[in-house]
Amino acid sequence: MIVSMLGVFTKPLSYIIPIKKKCWIFGADYGNMYREGSKYMLEYMLANHPDYDCTFITRNPLVKRDLDKKGIPCEMNFSLKGIWKVLRSEIIFTTQVATDILLVYKKSKRIFIYLCHGQPYKATFLATPKEYLDNNKKKNSPFMSKWKKTAHFLTYGYTFIDSKFFISTSEYLIKYNKMYFGEDADIRVLGMPRNDGLFDDKRMQSECWLENVSGKFIITYMPTHRNFGKGETSPVPFLHDEKAQQWMRDNNVVFLVKQHPNMEYKTNVETGSDVIINISKMRFDPQVVLYHSDALITDFSSVWIDYLILQRPLLFYIYDDYETEDTGKLYDIRKEPPGPFCYNEKDLFELVKLVYNNYDEMKPSSPLLKKYHKYLDGNSCERLFQSIIHDDEKR
Repeated sequence: MIVSMLGVFTKPLSYIIPIKKKCWIFGADYGNMYREGSKYMLEYMLANHPDYDCTFITRNPLVKRDLDKKGIPCEMNFSLKGIWKVLRSEIIFTTQVATDILLVYKKSKRIFIYLCHGQPYKATFLATPKEYLDNNKKKNSPFMSKWKKTAHFLTYGYTFIDSKFFISTSEYLIKYNKMYFGEDADIRVLGMPRNDGLFDDKRMQSECWLENVSGKFIITYMPTHRNFGKGETSPVPFLHDEKAQQWMRDNNVVFLVKQHPNMEYKTNVETGSDVIINISKMRFDPQVVLYHSDALITDFSSVWIDYLILQRPLLFYIYDDYETEDTGKLYDIRKEPPGPFCYNEKDLFELVKLVYNNYDEMKPSSPLLKKYHKYLDGNSCERLFQSIIHDDEKR
């Protein structure tokens, strides 16, 4: 309600206040976090193109506090400075949804860049099955439907489909990106800006991370959400298996659990032990988590595509019927698997031991890596910048 009231004033102002050239704003994770592609692209701009006016926009005071300490330009979305910055912005970068930044409207010469938080694997966006949407559609009263349309009009006037172009990591994935964003979507193979950090050891080692896992063999479990965040959280493997936990102690192994951000509100972080640590609510950058993981366990999350870059072992734990009962996936990686699949906790434990004892043999192949990643150089932010500048020169 308050945001919509703000929109009553900011919507008309957006037609009056001119866009400021080279004023770029960045948002992420529903306005709540500082991470994903916006984080890495913003810091690239600050380091390499200081003549641009670049600012992170958030609705989380903790993010504002942290970035102020680091000297990274940041404004609260609904502050006077934040609203002024938003109204004058030339380019808007978001990563999760259009509502990463509110009070932004379509305008001549304004550009939206949606830095999708993952490459396509599970079915979502425009590829979400119609049957799934029909089964989960909310029934609103005529009044509520009208109010939602009004609120949308006043608080934000664009969606991810309004992005000028979308980013892919390889030619192979372009056809699946088009399933996400439409056949006419402009898909550019530039690499994901958020993955640049995976090539920068110094940076990753200086990022916020757990203090009590140094020297341990880290296995991380990162499943996707269920029912778009409305389903049950994924069960924590080995939580009730004392034999598996004792094996971890004996072999200096720690098992980290990071539930999907959409499931964090349902996550009980106290569920764990000395060797099973739930980091779901610790506000760690996902790329930092990947960097510090010696092996990754996932299911239908596209995080495995990012993790391929590190060429470390991948395991796929399929504990439910997500493929038929949830949104499902766009293609079957079992035909050329980046790692072994298992379907119960007992087999998962055997695979964990196999990875530990045969680490190099369990790494994904170089041809598979190149199938999903054209570039392996940590320069995705630079390519994105050059692509934007090239478009600007043609206008």
